[in-house]
Amino acid sequence: MKLAIPRELWAPLAALILAGAVSIFAFPPFNIWPLICVVLIPLLWQCWRQTPKRAALLGYVFSLALGVTQMHWLLVVMTVYGQVAWPLAILALVLLSGILALYVAAFAYLVTLLRKAGISPLISAPFVWTGLEWLRAVALTGFPWLPLGNGLIGELALLQSAELWGVHGLSFWVVLINALLTRVALGVWSARRMGGRELVALGVCGIIIAGGWMWGEARLAQVRQEAQAAPKLISTVVQANVPLRELWDRKLRDTNLNRHIDLTKQAGAGITQRPWLVVWSESSAPFFLMNEARETRMVMQAAHELDAYILTGTLGSVEKEGRYRPTNRSWLLGPGRGGGGGGRSVGWYDKVHLVPFGEYVPLEDILFFVRAVAVTGDNFVPGKEGDTLDLEGVKLGPLICYECIFPELAVAQTRQGAQLLINQTNDSWYGRTVASAQHMSHLILRAVENRRAAARSANTGISGFVMPDGRVEGELGLMALGIASRELPLMDGLTFYVRTGEILGPAALVLSLLAGAWAWFRVRGKKQKSAK
Repeated sequence: MKLAIPRELWAPLAALILAGAVSIFAFPPFNIWPLICVVLIPLLWQCWRQTPKRAALLGYVFSLALGVTQMHWLLVVMTVYGQVAWPLAILALVLLSGILALYVAAFAYLVTLLRKAGISPLISAPFVWTGLEWLRAVALTGFPWLPLGNGLIGELALLQSAELWGVHGLSFWVVLINALLTRVALGVWSARRMGGRELVALGVCGIIIAGGWMWGEARLAQVRQEAQAAPKLISTVVQANVPLRELWDRKLRDTNLNRHIDLTKQAGAGITQRPWLVVWSESSAPFFLMNEARETRMVMQAAHELDAYILTGTLGSVEKEGRYRPTNRSWLLGPGRGGGGGGRSVGWYDKVHLVPFGEYVPLEDILFFVRAVAVTGDNFVPGKEGDTLDLEGVKLGPLICYECIFPELAVAQTRQGAQLLINQTNDSWYGRTVASAQHMSHLILRAVENRRAAARSANTGISGFVMPDGRVEGELGLMALGIASRELPLMDGLTFYVRTGEILGPAALVLSLLAGAWAWFRVRGKKQKSAK
């Protein structure tokens, strides 16, 4: 059977492939934020002109190009570190991008169907995109990598409304801007002039952008004043830059631990305030802390001698179903009390949102054959959502690795009193690709949504601090050995988004599905009536 693509779709397909590919430049590390305000115009243009099925095809191709471009770093992860053959790695990247592209195909289909039923994409597109973007963030464990709202990181003022409606609200705003500009472009293209409706659409677009920017600038000033007046905690992030192949080498364990300790001592030479928090990266202590005495003693002794609280990344274990199972753990160690001879355990946090096929095998009874290649050893056990750590009355909200891409985890910790967010990660898998900058962009959103400062320690970068207004300070670049210290504000107010949780995404999804069902019956009824 020969698959023929109508000639009239060739140009739209080419335009959408190009639009999907260049969208990467709207996101970190490039941060060309105006691009995110126009990147959907080629797709929305087709939603105004095509049938629902054709629009779905075009949406799928657009998202496939977007996904392959944005996540091209997976090829490095799979081939360099996973020893996967290039053909299989390319196939896996295309398959993952293809699965995620189904959401955008559904978006294009629904928007076009609603247009045929009489609802303009100006109204439908922001709701449908936001609903499906939220669904992608929660369905099948969720994968909310680079929502559209992340594309505004290049302009801090426009990022500030995330405290009201989260990153999905920013995506709603972005799609609305794209829809208004598409309407202007369509009108000018059809009439060869700027008509009254186009002027109104352009004016509304300008008001929304200018209004968002002015409100954001005002909030930036307010948040910075609040942060300045807040109590502070001196914090240091350590970037030990241990190559991935050496990180888990038992023979190099002492060398790697001493590298972390030496960097901590170097930072401590210039710090007199106490308490002092030092953040090491995920897997900085790649063994079962408290079970392996000699290595544990090294870290605890460092905490005691330096009078520091060291938050290290290690392995933990919990008893479940009559046996001990591993956890991915952040363990807080502090100086001993009463002049004792060593440090002490303050508490720990176990990673809540585990990586499927990396830290556990989902549906293991069905996918039993995956274990041999996906996970070494036993399934990890997740921790409890909202858990925090207490450092002399200061509550910390740890987020391990890609947990920072899930807004609900940081929100749960903030509701439990977290005054400071901590992200420990090992991004050495990504090499020198853009993935580390993309990863860190999510922490910027979490800081603004919760109005909390955040400290990030990544083994090979990017490490640094995010202020409650989204500013990044003390950044340590990729593949660099270094330390950075800052006095971080301890804010304790709750934003509207934290108090209410995610409302817009689920509401938009429900409205879109109901409207889509109504539109389907309405269009079908029209077809049956015309057939008679």
